[in-house]
Amino acid sequence: MTGEEDPGQLSLGQLARRYACAHYFAVAGRREWLFQVGQCAAEIERELGGSSYQFITAWNPHSREPAGQGNLEAGDALEQHLLSSGLSIHRALGCNARGGAVEHGWLVLDVAPEAADALARLFGQASTVYWRAGEAVRLRMQHPRPHDCAEDAFTDWIG
Repeated sequence: MTGEEDPGQLSLGQLARRYACAHYFAVAGRREWLFQVGQCAAEIERELGGSSYQFITAWNPHSREPAGQGNLEAGDALEQHLLSSGLSIHRALGCNARGGAVEHGWLVLDVAPEAADALARLFGQASTVYWRAGEAVRLRMQHPRPHDCAEDAFTDWIG
């Protein structure tokens, strides 16, 4: 989702800015719904009816690109984990603003923020996207905010 550079070469602040600018899409029925950090996602909320939403992927764990098959295997492991949890899920993806650097994942409904963070850590994710119904979409970075990184109204540094 971040662009052309190796995400492992970017600072946490640079990663956060790129994740916050990314485009995210959820699939519900035959429609794709766009959502972005800092904006409300009322159409998705009307369609899916959840109390909270988390976009999560298992691709590029620890912000490093594994071999091509590694992302597919990590994605399958995440899917199996989510299916066995009984949570309501919908296919989703994130990409950079130009439509490249696509990462496949899931929109998970009705998950508490603490459980969403635990899921991100379990699958080695630097961040997820999370929001409660009626509120703006937020980026949740799974690290403390670096000293050289400005605060952002829609980014939570969980660390």
